[in-house]
Parts: sequence; C-alpha cells; structure tokens
Amino acid sequence: MRIERFEEGIVFWQSISRLTVLLLVPFYSFWPRYETKRAGCPIGLELIASELIAKGFNVIFIDACMAAYNQLTEQLDGTVRYGLTDKQLAKVLERFNPAIVGITSLFSNQAESVEAVAGIVHQAYPDAIIVEGGGHATGDLEGVLASPNVDMLVNREGLITFPELCASIEARHTTKYKTSVEGVSYKTEAGQSVHNPDRPFIKNLDVLAPRRLEIPLHTMYNVPEHTGGSRHVKYGRLAYVLTSMGCPLHCDFCFIPTLTGTIRYFSLARFEQDVVRLKEAGVTEIVVEDDMLFDNMPRALQIGEILHRHGMVWFEEGGLSMFKFMKPGYGLTYQDVLTSLATNGLYRFYLAIESANKDSLAKSHKPDINSEAGVAEEIVRYAAKKGIEAVGGFMLGFKGRNGGGLEFEETREDIERTVAYAKRLKEAGLAYVMLFLYTAIPGTRAYEYLSSVFPELDLRTSHERSAFPVGGLTPVELTELRLRWMQEVNGDSSTGLATLTKNWGL
Repeated sequence: MRIERFEEGIVFWQSISRLTVLLLVPFYSFWPRYETKRAGCPIGLELIASELIAKGFNVIFIDACMAAYNQLTEQLDGTVRYGLTDKQLAKVLERFNPAIVGITSLFSNQAESVEAVAGIVHQAYPDAIIVEGGGHATGDLEGVLASPNVDMLVNREGLITFPELCASIEARHTTKYKTSVEGVSYKTEAGQSVHNPDRPFIKNLDVLAPRRLEIPLHTMYNVPEHTGGSRHVKYGRLAYVLTSMGCPLHCDFCFIPTLTGTIRYFSLARFEQDVVRLKEAGVTEIVVEDDMLFDNMPRALQIGEILHRHGMVWFEEGGLSMFKFMKPGYGLTYQDVLTSLATNGLYRFYLAIESANKDSLAKSHKPDINSEAGVAEEIVRYAAKKGIEAVGGFMLGFKGRNGGGLEFEETREDIERTVAYAKRLKEAGLAYVMLFLYTAIPGTRAYEYLSSVFPELDLRTSHERSAFPVGGLTPVELTELRLRWMQEVNGDSSTGLATLTKNWGL
C-alpha cells in the first residue's frame, strides 16, 4: 500500500485494478453572533475509511472543514464559512478521479453547505456516483434525494452498507440508477425515489476493521482545542474514540436511536488494544464520543481505568446524564462514580441536565428526575470538589406532542425557570453552561410534529438559533435572550473566551 498525505487529507493507494473511493467531509458555516464552530476528526467517516481499506479499495479522504478550520469566508446569506472555499475544494478534487464519492451529512443546519459541496463534486466528476450519508441524510431522505447532485443515500449506519455498496459497484451489480444493497436509497433514471429495506444494526462492533490511525493523526487534527474547549495537556496528540454506539432512550428531540440504534459495544479488550496503539502513536489525550457511556456503569468506570492505565487524560463529550449520576445502580453512589472518574483522568465532561421542568422532560420521554435541583446541586458540587470540570447542558423552549397526543409548550416562565436552574448549578460548581434551544431535527418525533405546525418555516437550525415561536417569544427574541442569559450565567471571562474562540468558554 502506498500512502500519500497532503494538506487537505490522505490517500491510500492499493491497486490500479480496484475501485477508487473518495470520502469527503464538507466545509461548514455558522452565524458568528449566535453560534459556535463545531468540527473535529469525523470518527464515523474515519471508521468507514478503515473498512474500505481493509477490503482493498483505493481510498481518498478529504476534510474540507478542518483543512482550513481558521479560514473564515463571509457568505451571501450572512453566515461565515469555516473551511475551504469553493475554488480551493475544486482545485483539490482536480488531483483525483474516483468512481464513487461519499459525503457525510450529519447536521441539518449544514444541509446547504453539504449541497454546495455535492454541486462542486458533481461538476468535478460528472460520471461518479455521489452518495450522502449520516444524520441529516437519514432524517430527510426525500429532501436529500431531490438534489440533482446526489445519486444515492446511505440510510442509518453506513459502516457496513457503504463498503458493500462500493463492492457492488465494483462488481457491476449496482449502477448509478439501481442497486439492491440494503440500507440504500436511490433515484431511478426517471427520477423516482426507491428506498431499499433498512440494514440491521451491527450487534458486535468488534467485527469492524482495526482503525487506520493515519487519518486521526493527520496534521490538520493536531490543534490546541477540541469540540469542547481547550485541551488539558499541551504535549502529544489528541484523538477521538468510541467505545460504544447508540442509546437505549427514545427522547422526542433526539435522532441517535434512529441513526445508530440501541446501545452496542466494542469489547473492553478491543478498546484497550486501540488505546495502546494510540499511545504508541504519541496520543496523550482522548475525547470519548459515546452517546450513552453510562448505559452500563461498571463498564464505563472500566473505560476510565483503561485510559488511566495507559497514561491518558480524557474528556467525555457525548454526554453523561444527570439521571445516571442520581441513580447509577449496581450498588454505586454518585460519589463512587465521580471519585473513580477523577482518579482515572477525566478532567471535563458534558453533563446532560436539559430542564428544570419535570413536565417538559416527561412529555419528551426524557427521565424527569433531571429536574430535581437539590440532588443535582450535590452532584455538581462533588464533581467540582474532585477537580472535574462539568459543563451543564440545558434546553429552552420545549414544544411538542407527547405519546398521548396532547400538545404542550413551555411558557416564558418555564424557560426562565430552567435558566435559573442553570444559574444555581453554575454557582454550585459547573465550569460552564450551554443553553441550547429546543430544535426540530428531521427524522425525530419533534420534527414530525413541529413541521406540521409550522409548514412554512425552515426548521433546520442549530441548537443556538431558534426556528419557531414558543412561550410567546419570536425566534429572534428567544435567540437574543439566549445570548443574554449565556452571558449572565457564565460571566464576562468565560463569555469573552467563548466569543474569541467560538467554542466553549473553557
């Protein structure tokens, strides 16, 4: 195998007789007044690359965002792009001639950026099969397939589906207008959408190919901060990891169960092998991306022990749920859990709290004990005592229809109650607070309901910009209030850092 690194990515050349596949991360854009910049090593696409390489394909990996993360370009709609310009991306694409291009489309608020990238790809490679996959692509099947620049779509998990699609194309069983591969949607030559049966989720993640570390260790990912603020150590490399995929909960506003299914694991032995390889490659700091690390509490604590055993400090970004600290099970207390995590190198974690309003949580199918402020305050104080930075996540402006079909909507008083809850826990020891806005993500029950209530609105916004009126507030009013409340809760110093870095104020 011949490996070529270049500024925007990496190529794995194996054989001229094999299919050449391009995997592409799009550039992104944001509203500087309201939003943070969100990007890191795309571990899902990286794992797909590892599968393709293990099966002998030639693989090109390009990250159009992180290749120029600090390059900001104003857009006509008032947003600012971070990443390559159209001309820069087109210039990179000139070097290659892939038969199939896979573009990751994770975030609905970035759908227009992804479409712009698909257009550039289509112009560069008019004969290539262009495929989108990821959260937004899965949630908005028909909308994505309506693009003249997209031929196919990988629904839900792509780790097995996309390599199988590539193999089918290579064997000439799949054309641009027809495939029988499970988990794929496509357009016929007449433009009709066809959705093949869903592919079952992988039950044992150990069947996946070993990670190719050349991608996460590319120089464009060697940065002084990650997706949750500044790094803890200033030496060595940073790497993102998954120890599990999926979540057993089915919250109305969350797309994870649809995209990645219920909880599934890498074995602890497989995880430790990966940690050893990362350490040997110079990695000193880990970001754990699990959607529900605390699903199995003893296992979660073992993950910490493994990381500590190999000298890693770590940040848990996927989210540790407040209700799991309150009721960890297995005869454990929150003190036991936090002491173990602190001892084993956890320096920061995202604490999913969501709301002070029990009714909003319950009607959204979220455990409502998160709203129990007294216990929550004890947990936050103990985390701070153990030297762990807890970043509290809260959600404002719930509006939906619960399982019984009854509509509900938070009032301004409800929203302000959650802001007061955030202030209380910040004073108790939260290192930082993120106030998010209730968002309708395509493919969720929340989107199904809200798109029926507001068919005229584009609901594809981030958690930092409101898309619909709630609690007597217009979207603009709520978005502006969120900014004010963020400053009031976090203070001038953290707010200033967040404004400067467009990241968490840590």
